[in-house]
Amino acid sequence: MLQHGSASEKNKDKNRCPVAANATEKRRSGEPAQKCKIGPVDLVFLIDSSRSVRPHEFETMRKFMIDIINTLDIGLNATRVGVVQYSSQVRTEFTLKTHARLSNIVKAINQIIPLAQGTMTGLAIRYMMNEAFTAEAGDRPKVPNVAVIVTDGRPQDRVAEVAAEAREKGIEIYAVGVARADMTSLRAMASPPFEDHVFLVESFDLIHQFGIQFQDKLCGVDLCLESDHGCEHICESTPGSYHCLCLPGYTVNDDGKTCRAIDLCAERKHNCEQICVSSPGSFTCDCNKGYKLNNDQRTCSMIDYCSFGNHSCDHECVSVLNGYRCRCNEGYRLLEDGKTCQAIDLCAEGKHDCEQICISAPGVYTCDCNNGYTLNEDEKTCTPIDLCAEGKHDCEQICVSAPGVFSCDCNKGFKLNKDKKTCTMLTSPRFCGGPTLPHLFTKPLVVVHYLQVNRFIEVWLACVSLCYGVICAFCLCVHGCEYQCVSTPGSYHCICPEGQLLQDDGRSCGTCKSANIDLVLLIDGSKSVRPQNFELVKKFVNQVVDSLDVSAHGTRVGLVQYSSRVRTEFSLNMYHTADEIKAAVMKVEYMEKGTMTGLALKHMLENSFSEAEGARPLSRNIPRIGLVFTDGRSQDDITEYAKKAKEVGITMYAVGVGKAVEDELREIASEPVEKHFYYTTDFTAISTIAENLKLSVCPEESQGEIEVKDPCACESLVEFQQATMNSLEHTYDSLMTCPLAGMTARLEQLENQLFSRK
Repeated sequence: MLQHGSASEKNKDKNRCPVAANATEKRRSGEPAQKCKIGPVDLVFLIDSSRSVRPHEFETMRKFMIDIINTLDIGLNATRVGVVQYSSQVRTEFTLKTHARLSNIVKAINQIIPLAQGTMTGLAIRYMMNEAFTAEAGDRPKVPNVAVIVTDGRPQDRVAEVAAEAREKGIEIYAVGVARADMTSLRAMASPPFEDHVFLVESFDLIHQFGIQFQDKLCGVDLCLESDHGCEHICESTPGSYHCLCLPGYTVNDDGKTCRAIDLCAERKHNCEQICVSSPGSFTCDCNKGYKLNNDQRTCSMIDYCSFGNHSCDHECVSVLNGYRCRCNEGYRLLEDGKTCQAIDLCAEGKHDCEQICISAPGVYTCDCNNGYTLNEDEKTCTPIDLCAEGKHDCEQICVSAPGVFSCDCNKGFKLNKDKKTCTMLTSPRFCGGPTLPHLFTKPLVVVHYLQVNRFIEVWLACVSLCYGVICAFCLCVHGCEYQCVSTPGSYHCICPEGQLLQDDGRSCGTCKSANIDLVLLIDGSKSVRPQNFELVKKFVNQVVDSLDVSAHGTRVGLVQYSSRVRTEFSLNMYHTADEIKAAVMKVEYMEKGTMTGLALKHMLENSFSEAEGARPLSRNIPRIGLVFTDGRSQDDITEYAKKAKEVGITMYAVGVGKAVEDELREIASEPVEKHFYYTTDFTAISTIAENLKLSVCPEESQGEIEVKDPCACESLVEFQQATMNSLEHTYDSLMTCPLAGMTARLEQLENQLFSRK
């Protein structure tokens, strides 16, 4: 049973033209149907292939479409047909311009494979509107657009709005529902009047009835339909007759009915250089990809897109077939925009193996060294310039070397003159204006040496000149070492037992010597720090330096900056005054990029605290202190080298700010962690940390002030007298136990050796 919305069979018959009705009766009786000449139409079938459409029902739908197009005048200039299939997705089976022959359309319909999913009718209508009825798909301007929607169920999405939009664009929609189809949805999709555009049948077996009526709606009175005219292309009615015509580019065969295409390309009636594009009765020339047709419309030339001048390439434009590409000069790389070139900075990318300074040029680099170093033959590593070892100095007694510079010093018993080069022998001191203590020896090679009694008073005793002989060999009783004296050619020095440090007097031992340390600061130069905060970090470093007693023989300071790589800004032996260090700190340039704290700790352990970079030998018991300043989480592992640093005796301090991770800071810091770990949320507060930071390995030093007495006060003089008498008595007893005869003989022997050298 076929239903027309709310229209009756009587209304349906009233809309049929007599000729169309005659054609309908012929189809029902099995007679061959005449072609319906309705003029050009762009017809698209939108067919539902959801799971509810069974295979035999889909075959009925397939036959339904073939029956309809068999009655139409198919051709590029007549009726064009396209098919779109939908379920939960939408797929174009062929477009309006895909096939120009009926046989090809029938073949394509028979090859359709159902999707067998949901029923997204609204999605399919929008797809048909935006894709099927477009110029790219073969839709012709000023040619009627007709859509036939066939569905067997209720849509799973909204159809009213999108169908109205399609109708507003001029698409005439026929809605055909089968079995379970919803009449309300059909009416929402179809064009008015509904009695002409809405059809509902009980089963797919009855769908052919719509095909008959659909042809009736499209067809009008045409004499060519009343007889089997046999025209292949066009039947043109004339009063009481007709004649056959062919489409442009075709010619009528001798039978007066069939047509053949005029193919000038196949007949070689052209003069195209590369490609001949045939069209019925005509041709055009074309070129292979990457070539353009010349003005003569026959020959071809390669397209030089670079010559257009609109390529925007930074460096060089290279023409290729069907386009161009940009190329950069050597040492540059092409950016993602495909046009801009950027210099390859191997130094900034860390793709170099320079030990100290990397100098970048596009795509290449060279290595250089800091002041005081010279580049080795491998042109990568650096060696400190030792002016003392090369004899390029004018020191009278001792030359103290640092990379590229030197300073002079004197042997014990001498002081450095104002010219900073020559030395003068110390004389015995006077106390409170009193007389000097007498020399106990008068030999030319014997000078006065002293032994410290207390913090202020020194008692002078006789000892061999530090310039000659091996003092400790025959002067054990007066060298003054608290623990042990070690002889060296022409001199001696004192050492202390393990766990104690030699104090500033060079003789006594104690558990602390905070004024004499090797300090390396590791500062975070990552991108998150930002330039303005990095300047605060440098001021923080200088605050720390101001609290130290910096000198070649006192505290030494080195600075390392790290981000994605590590860079030594200056080593422990580069600068010997606080002013030099602070000036160098302010010249440090901000690195930016990542936060490789683990890599920085490794560099500190393996390089910064090496003797080559100024760290004093472990045998000297000079405390080694490392201070890490960071503002964020490390991008690599810190555990291994934080642990190793503490295992080799480096006292580690950790200072964090902002997003620094407390667990990492505590892992870096030495025990007790509370005394070696500092944190603040704001860079502006780090100056407070610098004020509170105590880089001392002796916590007791900060417990109080030491009382300083006036050495010339009566109480001090009495104390001095008593201490002096005790020391002299002890010294006398020691001298009495020394083999004086042997010492005297040894002195005379040394004198004779020296005079013989002269």
